[in-house]
Amino acid sequence: MTFARTAALCVALLSPLHIVAEIAAPSGPVLVTLGGAVGESNLPARGVDDGGLFGFLEVAFDTAVGLDTAMLGSLPQHTISILYGPEDSQREYAFSGPSLADVMALAGASGKSALPMAMDGYQTEIPWDMIQRLNPILATHADGAPMGIGSYGPTMVVFPPTDNAEDAEAIPAKQVWAIAYIGIE
Repeated sequence: MTFARTAALCVALLSPLHIVAEIAAPSGPVLVTLGGAVGESNLPARGVDDGGLFGFLEVAFDTAVGLDTAMLGSLPQHTISILYGPEDSQREYAFSGPSLADVMALAGASGKSALPMAMDGYQTEIPWDMIQRLNPILATHADGAPMGIGSYGPTMVVFPPTDNAEDAEAIPAKQVWAIAYIGIE
């Protein structure tokens, strides 16, 4: 290799365009994990036999990003007010949290589908085009208070109201609550 080629390679490797900042490890309890086709990783790989909630749900991943309250709170926050709850006793909730698109971007998963999974194993797919078009949030709060386990928390995908009949019909199945894991494909 000539000196010029070696120098060019060194400049290219050291240029700011090639510096990849790693996502920090969570400093508090992880509220939600994004696993699968993520471009970042701050958690160790897990197998289906590793126990705990993910073992129960048969969730395995090689790369994953765990996000705690501070990490989710550092993203721009949005509020969506909707009627929610059991059909016979719905009420207005003001859900707040970062946009799902921002959460996915933080994990290096922009442009991919999200597969939020509830703690009971219910899972659905939200294609990237739907995320971009409707801008749902990953709610961490309801009516200003953190959402706990046993309520709708620790996180919940919340879509804004829409006048589009097709979207309005699809949203209820995609508005997953009690989320601790989002698969990325």
